[in-house]
Amino acid sequence: MYSISVLTLVLCGEMIMGSCDVKLEGSLLKDLVKMLIKKDSDKVCALFNRKTIPAFSAALNKSLSLSTNEIIKFDIVFINNLNGYNPSTGIFTAPIAGVYQFSSIVMKDRGKPLVVSLWHNNTRVSSVSMKVSDHTTGTLSVILDLQKGDQIAVKSYYNYTVYSNAMNYNTFSGNLIAQ
Repeated sequence: MYSISVLTLVLCGEMIMGSCDVKLEGSLLKDLVKMLIKKDSDKVCALFNRKTIPAFSAALNKSLSLSTNEIIKFDIVFINNLNGYNPSTGIFTAPIAGVYQFSSIVMKDRGKPLVVSLWHNNTRVSSVSMKVSDHTTGTLSVILDLQKGDQIAVKSYYNYTVYSNAMNYNTFSGNLIAQ
């Protein structure tokens, strides 16, 4: 498997020869090959090792009445690589520095408004507001540059109710996309 990937990289490198500085091309190609064949302690390709990439996804399967600035605790965890997400607090703490993508979907209770915000440490980054009507969902999605130890959470803006049931209408997810 590694030999096919390395051969593909070599062939692609040959195709672009002459379009860039030869020293730069060779250096980039060598770095790509080294990354591809580098092995970690589990004897698998480190570039694609899911055990080393922080990622989490969690859901909420029951309605919650929240107070102002209360963190929503998404308690059904689907994946939690490197244990950055704590379902008992609802907070993701970055285990390593890097660029992360986060998203959250929330559903409001019928006939009641809902406003929630995604917070990075003590700063509100993004908010979504849903007016009074039937059950509707709102979505938050951001990309953030985090330092190790930075915290991300989804909080209620005011005294609101998040509606959910076993259908898992509410989710909170995040993953490292670049170091």
